[in-house]
Amino acid sequence: MSDFVLCEKSGPVMTITLNRPKDGNVVSNKMGGEIVRMLERAGDAEVIVLRGAGNDFCLGRDIASLKAAGPLKTVVDYREGNTTPALALFGAFRRVRQPVVAVVQGKAIGLGCGLAGVCDITIAADNSQYQLPEMDHGIPPCLAMSALLGTLSPKAIGWLVYSCEVIDAARAREMGLISKIVPAPSLKKEADALIKKIAGQSAAAVPAVKEYLRSAPRMDLQGAADFGANLIAGVMTSTLGH
Repeated sequence: MSDFVLCEKSGPVMTITLNRPKDGNVVSNKMGGEIVRMLERAGDAEVIVLRGAGNDFCLGRDIASLKAAGPLKTVVDYREGNTTPALALFGAFRRVRQPVVAVVQGKAIGLGCGLAGVCDITIAADNSQYQLPEMDHGIPPCLAMSALLGTLSPKAIGWLVYSCEVIDAARAREMGLISKIVPAPSLKKEADALIKKIAGQSAAAVPAVKEYLRSAPRMDLQGAADFGANLIAGVMTSTLGH
């Protein structure tokens, strides 16, 4: 594990911290791979927390490291060296059975905006800002867009992408990108209280909610109802069995 990504386990809570505050916590492919492995080893953690050190949550991908890797001459090269690592990172947050709480301060740009959106709950400082600026550089931000699908409406994603506008916390909450806004000085206290609340809930019920919210929106109404009934039955019988 590099010093750029920290992982701490405290009881039922696992905290992953992007630790490049001087660089705005930009994420390299190596860092993304480390985060994926951390999520895969979450084990008996009941809640996972994603934070960024310093003033900003995440200013996007580490473009310098991508350029240093050399030219990507073929479609396969580009997929393996650029798109696949980012998609693997977003996918890992979706697949992990534990709910992931993002704690966002400052700026969440590009990949950082995608991370804020793909987490299950996002609690944010009132001075936080969000942007998908890629179209200003002639790049369709399809990777970050894929992270926001199912969280934001197509119209909201389209606005972020085409306008390249920097939006504030109030607009981000209105769009559905974040869950709650708190005063910046209270961010840690409010986030810790939420994390403690989740960690104290039923160890069987918490991942069931994550599973339901991940799968049910893509089902027809009857299928979603039946899936929910089966999840409840499984949780209750496992609890009664103890």
